[in-house]
Amino acid sequence: AVPVLRDLTLPAAVFVATGPMGSDQTLWPDRLWLAIARTSATEVDLSALGLGTRSLGGTAARGGVYAAAVDRLKDLADARRIAVLQQILAVLGYRDGEPGPFEMLSWGEAHEIISDGLVTLHPHTVTHPILARCSDEDVEREIVDSCSVLEHETGSKPTIFAYPNGRLHDFDERAKDVLRGRGVRWALSTAPGFADAHCDPLALPRLAVGSDSSFAYFRLMVSGGLPRRYGGGRGITAALRAPRPPGVRR
Repeated sequence: AVPVLRDLTLPAAVFVATGPMGSDQTLWPDRLWLAIARTSATEVDLSALGLGTRSLGGTAARGGVYAAAVDRLKDLADARRIAVLQQILAVLGYRDGEPGPFEMLSWGEAHEIISDGLVTLHPHTVTHPILARCSDEDVEREIVDSCSVLEHETGSKPTIFAYPNGRLHDFDERAKDVLRGRGVRWALSTAPGFADAHCDPLALPRLAVGSDSSFAYFRLMVSGGLPRRYGGGRGITAALRAPRPPGVRR
């Protein structure tokens, strides 16, 4: 995408989970996808997720198993999520190695991407956990360490952050407190809607753009022409409004 952005002189922000960068490791949802896609097993026991035994017979079945399993994993306490994921990966015979389409950027590649200033890098935690399901210590470590690495690699102190997964129940006040302490001014959720001056700056909404969206559909969406689905300039955005702390401007 970077050559296209440069041809069009379009700025872009890239949010990176810093832990696996420059290695053959992948983020945990991608490890699950690879395990399901590559296994020779014809079924998998997902009783630990309350899903019973599921068939792996065919691409559609495997896609359904992945979607169901990853959704259940996201709702587990993080330590439990890690343990259950490891059990599933072991049953499927998965071993870390070839990351396939999920290979992470190296830091050399990251430096080249930001070399002309058009693209900027911002923190997205270290290992991409659901922060609301993490312990206090892990919430702080995931945010502070990712910010510190980005500051070291780019020379700029991060002021923008994106929450993993980003639903409103995927982060909480603990994460916001750590972000404030680290000097982060804005954090992005995945709640759909337009941001305005009344939004909580540490829970900003966004509009999702799919790879199958036509340009006409994109124009309609960003112009506010899809208010029911995307919250328009009001709707969902209004639900994200939070009282201003005394003395704080937005």
